[in-house]
Amino acid sequence: MPLHAVAYVSDAVDGIETSDIDQILRAASGFNKVAGVTGVLMFDGRRFLQYFEGPEDGVDSVFQRVFNARIHTNLRELARGTVGARHFPRWTMASAAVEPEALARIIDAPWHGFLAGLPAAGDTPTGFGCLLAAWTGVSGELEPAAVTLGS
Repeated sequence: MPLHAVAYVSDAVDGIETSDIDQILRAASGFNKVAGVTGVLMFDGRRFLQYFEGPEDGVDSVFQRVFNARIHTNLRELARGTVGARHFPRWTMASAAVEPEALARIIDAPWHGFLAGLPAAGDTPTGFGCLLAAWTGVSGELEPAAVTLGS
């Protein structure tokens, strides 16, 4: 069964609190586990970037839940499609606080699906490549979120 993925960016509503995000992450993690979906959420204090992957029906269910959430506005899909393998197999929803400039680099990079390879010399890295790089350590292996949102 092919895996599917979605990446999106959205604006946080005014007045969002860390406790709101903690509650959403707990609920999302439980929902995602049942749906067979894994992924990551990044937050720079005003914008969210989320990537999630799994079976098509699970990804569709999670996306519908995300789309209806009241914690954000101006949801813009960056990419949607199939992926050959899970990129975040251990995390039903990992989270990290990031600097606005770092998030902007990921969002503003060209999103051509979920191409994860390194660009040729002089080429611009893809948005998905930038996202993966933000979650890898020096060894290139995925690491747990260094800074989690909330408590």
